[in-house]
Amino acid sequence: MSRPQLISAAVMTAGTVRQVFVLSAIVRSGRFLRSSADLHPRGEPCPAPVFFIVVPVLREAALLWDAVAHFRAVAHGHTATVVIVTTAREAAEAHRYPAAADTVRVAHELAREGKCVHLHYPDPLGVKADQINYAVVACAGMLPTSTPPSQAFAVCYDADSRPPLNSLNSFATAIESNPAADVFHQSARFELRPESLVPKRLRAICDAGALRANRFVLGFEIPRLINRSPQAGTVKQAWCAGVYAHVTGHGLCVRLSLLLRLPFPARSPLEDMHYSFILGSRGLPMIPVPSLDAAEVPSTVTAQFQQASRWFFGPARVARYLTDPETHPGWRATLMAASALGSAAEWIGCAIVPPLTCVLIASGNRSTRTTAAVFATVCAAQVVLVERWLGGPGRLGDRLSRIICFPLACVVHGAGGAAGAVRLLTGGSGAGKTQRSNQARAGGLPPPRWKHPPARARPRLGPAFV
Repeated sequence: MSRPQLISAAVMTAGTVRQVFVLSAIVRSGRFLRSSADLHPRGEPCPAPVFFIVVPVLREAALLWDAVAHFRAVAHGHTATVVIVTTAREAAEAHRYPAAADTVRVAHELAREGKCVHLHYPDPLGVKADQINYAVVACAGMLPTSTPPSQAFAVCYDADSRPPLNSLNSFATAIESNPAADVFHQSARFELRPESLVPKRLRAICDAGALRANRFVLGFEIPRLINRSPQAGTVKQAWCAGVYAHVTGHGLCVRLSLLLRLPFPARSPLEDMHYSFILGSRGLPMIPVPSLDAAEVPSTVTAQFQQASRWFFGPARVARYLTDPETHPGWRATLMAASALGSAAEWIGCAIVPPLTCVLIASGNRSTRTTAAVFATVCAAQVVLVERWLGGPGRLGDRLSRIICFPLACVVHGAGGAAGAVRLLTGGSGAGKTQRSNQARAGGLPPPRWKHPPARARPRLGPAFV
């Protein structure tokens, strides 16, 4: 066997071992989502938390009526307030989006009808993190004098989020089970919304983009959060303390007292990943809850590429994270930076690995073909499990198309990451926003209503965990 063949076989073998661990993590995430046994309250009950459902918006007029109606249903039965945070940035950028409806006007109308609280962030240069920080100060001012900020929580969602109606129950249970924790996280099940006007020939690739995102949630996001929580045990927490684990800006529940003394990093375009690094450097737990938000993926291949290019800055901007004055310096931050860079490298690898695997299976020698085939089989098992448990409804043919197009979605994601790396190295900021086609709808008072099935309290998992 030649040296290149030996290297190819060794690389594929190492990759297979890596994917076996990912497959194991997917199974573990499935078990976690099936059971909330570890979140049952222990000891003396805590006072009922006060929730503020904070939704920062920018050019979201077409979604806002349905969003507020859904979040009001989520808030029902709790001491909870829906807070919509518009921004002066929308008016400042209006000339670039002449067809977009006025989100500020929609939010004002909703607030006038008593459906929400409307806050308007006045700085046109602010980003989502600044809107949330602005809302946190306002929410603290809304608290009764008898309620301390330590008893209140900001629950951040996006306008396209559609969490289960019992989401605040899940957060309340997790809060009571982990009274020393300040950060709780509800991961998302991604979907391509039926209303998306995607050409039929490209719909399967866009749909596979949701499948790829769901694989990341089950294989990486949830397991890393579990490993940082008390559920993992002391030894595993210590072992995984240097792994970069992140929460997302939707489904994020943070104690108000923490946000008042440690706000989101100002002017940070990817505030959730930046904030996660700060929390991790301080050794603060981020508690996952066994519930899933429902979020959409961009409805075109181009938009998914652009989103990947922007989101790549999340794990790749470790130099900025390390120099942030709120980051605690030391071995933990150094290891997390290395872990984040490893994630960034793996992200770019998504553009290379699928076609390389196909080439090795088709033209490699016997050993190389075998190792590549085993690697592909393990990856296929991951994808099938994720599709079975978190895949959207549809005909069998549609679900098979998602699975078949999964490698193409990975290539799009990896190519977007590579473009993001070039932007980062050439001085780009990662600022931006994934625009939705339905945001260009003029008027916007009110837009057509989405017709989603009722939100489920639990993700639909297969009988393997029954």
